[in-house]
Amino acid sequence: MDLSLNEDQELIKNSVEKFIIETYDSESRRKTIKSNLGSDDNIWKQFAELGWLGLPFSEKDGGFGGDYMDLHIIMESFGKGLVIEPYISTVILSGTILSLCPESSIRNKIIDNIINGLNKVSFAYAEPNSRYNINDIGTTAELVNNQWALNGHKAVVFGAGQADYIIISARTSGNRYDNEGISLFVVDKNNPGLEIQDYPTVDGFKAAEVRLNNVYLSNENLICSENQGYNLIKMTIDKTLVAIAAEASGIMSKMYEMTLEYIKTRKQFGVAIGKFQAIQHRTVEMLILSDEMKSLASMAALKANDSLENVKSIYASKIHIGIGGRKLGQEAIQLHGGMGVTEEMDIGQYFKRLTMLDTFLGNSDYYLGAYSKIS
Repeated sequence: MDLSLNEDQELIKNSVEKFIIETYDSESRRKTIKSNLGSDDNIWKQFAELGWLGLPFSEKDGGFGGDYMDLHIIMESFGKGLVIEPYISTVILSGTILSLCPESSIRNKIIDNIINGLNKVSFAYAEPNSRYNINDIGTTAELVNNQWALNGHKAVVFGAGQADYIIISARTSGNRYDNEGISLFVVDKNNPGLEIQDYPTVDGFKAAEVRLNNVYLSNENLICSENQGYNLIKMTIDKTLVAIAAEASGIMSKMYEMTLEYIKTRKQFGVAIGKFQAIQHRTVEMLILSDEMKSLASMAALKANDSLENVKSIYASKIHIGIGGRKLGQEAIQLHGGMGVTEEMDIGQYFKRLTMLDTFLGNSDYYLGAYSKIS
């Protein structure tokens, strides 16, 4: 497998790494979290100016036509920098679902606004007790006097409190667990029937419970073909899993580097603890886990056009976040001692984000089960 980057990919990698070194530090991240805004609008505007918000969109939609490997590069760097801006919820989750929908005035307008940094969007797909099953949808959409009336409850909708629009998956026909009968609607955050309960997640990001109480929408707000939303959601989830595998790879690599630096300076009995053979063995195991994650994440991105192999590599990378990532994170925290779990130490913030990525869109147990069913 050739993992070397082409000239354009090197430029993407260098620009993101330079931005994080010069602009994005842990102190500014903490201030953003404490501000309760979810992200820094100035940072988001710079993302737009640098072209990162338009990277995954096709040129036809006004983007730059980046492929999965381009996305991998930017997300790996975001992982190393522990970027808190809602790139996954707006650009990858919502942006992908919009790009897969047929062209329409509202769809085209929102994509254009995402690319230019004018709008943030969230995708509300999960429901209470759905356990990662994207076809388990109790939210309903019914035609009432030529308007769609949406009712239901969406859980853990990332970035919903800060979004300008929320994409809702709702059942327009069939039974609760059917793949058929799912449709996608876009809702303005100011719709009077929309109730958003915003809260912080353990890793400093923002999520919300979204309740729909007779949310009335015109037919233009139905952004996919009626009853045909399931496959679009599935493709969107798979692409997002490629992105979070890359982010996890960046996080694990950074945690290894931080731990290696720490054991070189932390002294016990007058000797740096990195001199002890037992500690060296543990850090070597961390390096192996980090390299395995990098390889799995790269494979998921490179095999994106091979449907069966892509699914296998995506699931394998997600499984490793939960198993290998947890092992690496626990080692990193323990080698930092009691300081590793304090708010002041960056290593703890990285471990929180890595832990959230394990459960995001399904944990390792869920994907072990799914992997075992692939023929």
